[in-house]
Formats: sequence, C-alpha cells, structure tokens
Amino acid sequence: MGRKLVPSRIHQQFDAASKREIIALNGVNLAVDLNLTPDAPLIMLIPGWLGSSQSSYARSCASILATHGFSTARINLRDHGNTAHLNQGLFNSAMIEEVVTLVSYLRQMYGAAGSGLMGYSLGGNFALRVARAVPDLPTLAIAPAIEPASTMYQIDSSSIYQRYFIKKWRSVWREKDKAFPGVYNFRDALNLNTVSALTDYFVRYHSEFASTQAYFQAYDLSGDALEGVNAHILAAADDPIIPAEQYAELPSGIVLHLTHRGGHGAYLDSWRLSSWADAYAAQHFKAALSHQSSSL
Repeated sequence: MGRKLVPSRIHQQFDAASKREIIALNGVNLAVDLNLTPDAPLIMLIPGWLGSSQSSYARSCASILATHGFSTARINLRDHGNTAHLNQGLFNSAMIEEVVTLVSYLRQMYGAAGSGLMGYSLGGNFALRVARAVPDLPTLAIAPAIEPASTMYQIDSSSIYQRYFIKKWRSVWREKDKAFPGVYNFRDALNLNTVSALTDYFVRYHSEFASTQAYFQAYDLSGDALEGVNAHILAAADDPIIPAEQYAELPSGIVLHLTHRGGHGAYLDSWRLSSWADAYAAQHFKAALSHQSSSL
C-alpha cells in the first residue's frame, strides 16, 4: 500500500517530464517510466506487489532523486500498473530472470555515469535477488519481503491490508481476462476472500509450481539465500507486514538500518505525507556511487 501524497509543483513537473517506454526483451514486454538527465547516474526503482511506477511512493522518491542529480527508471513488474495486456503469461513473484535482463538493459542504455537499484517490499525482494545476479550494482531494499509465506499470513491478519491486496489482485486478473479472452477463467477465484486462498488457487491452476510451499521457496531470502550479496536494507521495527525478526540473521554483506518507526516503508515526515526514506535513498546512492567511483 502506498501513501497518498499531496501533489506539489515539483512532483507535477516531474510527472510531466516522465517518458513511458515499453521494452521488449527475450519475448517479454515490460513498461518503464523514465526521467533522464544527461550524464546523470541512473537509479532504478521496483515498486511493491501490485504497486506500479505510478504509485505515489515511487513517484515521490524518483522526484526527490531527480532533485539530487539522478536519472530514474521506475519499473513495472509484469502485469503491474495496468500492463496486463503486454504479456499473455501471468506474473508470479519467482520471475526474476526477466527483471535481471531489464535492469541490465537499462544500465547499458542509460547508466554510463553509474547506476543503482532500489525496491520496496516485494520490489525489495526482487532488488536483492537482482543484486545476487549483478554483484556490482549498489542496491537499497526498503522493507523487503524476506520470508514470503510469513508476509502472506501477516497480510491476512490485517483486514485493511487483506482487502486492499485482494481487490488489487482481482483487478489484475480481470484485466488479464479482458486482454486475452478465452485464455483464462478466474471465476472461482473471485469467490475467495483471503490472500492465502487466492495464492493457493493461483499456484494450483496458473503456475508451474507443485505446491504453494515450492512457490514461496523460489523467492524466499531467509537462511543462506543472500550469502555473498552486498546490499543495504532500510526497515522499521513497527512494520505491520514484515516482522523485524526476519532481518535477525542476515549475511555479513547485507547492511541493515533498522529504525524504531516507519511502518511498512512509509517513513512519513510531514503533513504532506512526504517520506524521510526519499532523502535517505538520495544520500545512500550519492555515497554508494561515490565510493564505487573512487575504488575504480
């Protein structure tokens, strides 16, 4: 869930300057919103599950990054952000290869002055997996989902979050059905009222995984899954979706900044619902890319 921002003139100007690009790589079409400044380092952002490049938190952070001298690329995962029509196949959270391919392409095309990657929640999980595949990429994950099964049950334990994600997920499936009539039949899923039930249905009827457990294991980052990965995590002890204990045994290459407050990646710092995490990201990438340049 993204915070609802009070629009500012800076954000409006930023939105007006954004350019949508549909990038086709290896038979997959993904939508990216670009804000490019010549000779500026590129920061790529991956929003959370069922969020998009147009989510308020992604737009807010990208606009702040721009004021600090960065170009940005806001990535829409498959089926996210009203893009269900771009690919017949359904999104699942294990689809890391197409995201690694897209990030590598964006770096090559727009990252000559340096590049970094950040992600929120499930997008943070993706970012950490990309960092595993692309070791030289400075990476910041905000409230990343480490244990997917636990995250699902936490969502179902909150009626607010549960309703939000069920509504969003059903909407995506309706979009998919409309874009590819006769290919899918989601009628039974529309009667399910928990994220766990919808996930079980999805895995059974619309994935290659033998079980929900096998599906979660494909993108679980607990244990030694992040061994050898260098990345930075910003998380809050009061996060209602990702319990802080999920970050208790991270490998030594992961730097954890655990704050007392912040919720699920919100870090609100004013009545305008702006986020302290936006400026934090800008300062993080300034330091990370400066260090990377000095070590070359």
